[in-house]
Amino acid sequence: MANELDSILDTLRSKGYDSVTRIYDWSEEADGTVPLSKEQRREPQTGWRRFLPRIENEADPELVPDDLRSVVEEHGWTVQPLGREDESAYIIISKDGV
Repeated sequence: MANELDSILDTLRSKGYDSVTRIYDWSEEADGTVPLSKEQRREPQTGWRRFLPRIENEADPELVPDDLRSVVEEHGWTVQPLGREDESAYIIISKDGV
């Protein structure tokens, strides 16, 4: 499995996703922060609103860029978003999902 994940990570690096790396030395998962598409980005909150939590679905599969998803799924692996910022999403890649 380590070779499969290495292949996925190499392809993602060639596409500019350098922030996606193996979780420690564990060979079965990788994670990182990736930029959101322009449609998924949001304006930072200003004023007093910046102190309020935003209620959003951080696990929305639409947060994963299409080219990243296709590389991962081509190998039979799963990519899932676990959180988001205004312009980026935190994703995890694993063999069978989280």
